[in-house]
Amino acid sequence: MKLLVIGIGDCGCRLASEFAQLDHTARAKRRVVIVSRAYALNNDQACLNSLPKAKTETLQPILIRGLMAGDGKSTESGANFMRQESDRVFSAMRLGGFFEADAFMLIAGAGGALGSGGVPVLAQILKERYVDKPVYGLIILPFDYELDDPQRVHNTAICLKSVDKVTDAAILIDGGGFGTGQHVTTVEHMASVNRDIAHTFYDLLCAGEMMVGKNMGTNVLDAGDIKQCLSGWSAIGVGRADFSESLLPWKKSQDFKEKGSATLKAVEAMSQALLHLSVDCKLENAGRSLYLLSVPARYANVDMVKMLGNRLRELAPNAEMREGSFYGSDNYAQVTVVVSELIYLERIKQFYDRAARLITASTSPPATGQIRDTRP
Repeated sequence: MKLLVIGIGDCGCRLASEFAQLDHTARAKRRVVIVSRAYALNNDQACLNSLPKAKTETLQPILIRGLMAGDGKSTESGANFMRQESDRVFSAMRLGGFFEADAFMLIAGAGGALGSGGVPVLAQILKERYVDKPVYGLIILPFDYELDDPQRVHNTAICLKSVDKVTDAAILIDGGGFGTGQHVTTVEHMASVNRDIAHTFYDLLCAGEMMVGKNMGTNVLDAGDIKQCLSGWSAIGVGRADFSESLLPWKKSQDFKEKGSATLKAVEAMSQALLHLSVDCKLENAGRSLYLLSVPARYANVDMVKMLGNRLRELAPNAEMREGSFYGSDNYAQVTVVVSELIYLERIKQFYDRAARLITASTSPPATGQIRDTRP
């Protein structure tokens, strides 16, 4: 699947840069293109200057000149600013990347101003201009240590409500559970987290583009399958299990014991993927699901694919499931799991409830005590 990526705000720009680097890796190692263009939109020149220099021309930084109204910290001010500047933004983008892409992915942190307000605005414009292409949101929820900031809580609640209305699917990345929930103070740590987030999509985007004989597995998972799976609130996870030792080169096939061991490694990889889903959710609440197995051809067997399918059906019995496999890994099994059309997410409810309490507290009249008589 080939994406056009638009990162908005500080968080979105850094992740757009990581997706551009991911595309460079896919071109070099797998000879496929997975990102037609990546744009980093920001009104802060310093942030754009700090982005890692991409090894390809896939990434294009765009400086949005101007100041946001008000204090410039709220989602509402970010949305108004993006509406005013949207024509200039799209005029700075290259149309070729739009036509080559299978879908659009808008990326932003939910707690900021420009990103959280800009994603719904750009998503609505894209849906009106390109009616045949889905628009997805990759929304990064605040870290746990940021939840004490009322402005971030307010921005997150408004962003989630708006994105849910205008995007075809919103993939949530929980800052409190992805990587670590500790205070991220170093640039290197933040870069590592962003790299991990982008790499979660690597196999999923590559699988449908690697449609050559030596890489094709039992089922090809292409852009159409991903489009059919992604809908509403979504989560993604990747798990990996290394094979303890390689098969001897002169052995043409595995024996029964080796096949069983390889199958267990694939199941272990799926368990890791489910354990590290990008947001905590109940699988029985999913309406759609997908899994993708990446494994060396010498380890692949029918039982492996069958057991993974049965495992996901057991855990998500109400979900319409799609499955695929390809031979894209070296000496390990890697499984990507996507659960979508999630009916209920506790994490979203927490943000809504916290925002509602903050509004109630700010509008409640101050407590009145005994009034002292000051008459002479």
